[in-house]
Amino acid sequence: MARVLVVDDDVGIVEFISQCLRSQQHEVFIAFNGKRGCDLAGETKPDIIILDLMMPDMHGFEVCQRIREDGRLKGVKIIISSGKSFGVDKKAAMRLGADAYLTKPYSLEALLEAVKEALGGGSGASLDVSNLPNGAGSIRPNLRRSEGLDGDK
Repeated sequence: MARVLVVDDDVGIVEFISQCLRSQQHEVFIAFNGKRGCDLAGETKPDIIILDLMMPDMHGFEVCQRIREDGRLKGVKIIISSGKSFGVDKKAAMRLGADAYLTKPYSLEALLEAVKEALGGGSGASLDVSNLPNGAGSIRPNLRRSEGLDGDK
């Protein structure tokens, strides 16, 4: 179906999103930081990028801006996946070229719907959630990591 790049520093979220997208027959690429996300986007030329905002080394806004400035990536859809729920963040993301904004926690159905819409499928058609991983429910930020309490970041 689609080539999807997931850029997020939370390993658990990346693995969960990746597993769910693969269950829907999407080809998934993974980056755990913004710089690698930019590099991998240029190498793989994905159809969609699912992008976290708060990451070490490069904020998601900068990644979004760089993607939009890269002529090789014209037409790629960017879905922001963030725990930041402030209107100012959403407006900034859209101004920088994001196509959609999902605030964590969100359901897998919401993620799959955003992916479908980004691919031009629109809403209205039913989603096939029968082959999602067991226990699939919602995507939640790792609060310990986002608050800087892990010690490894």
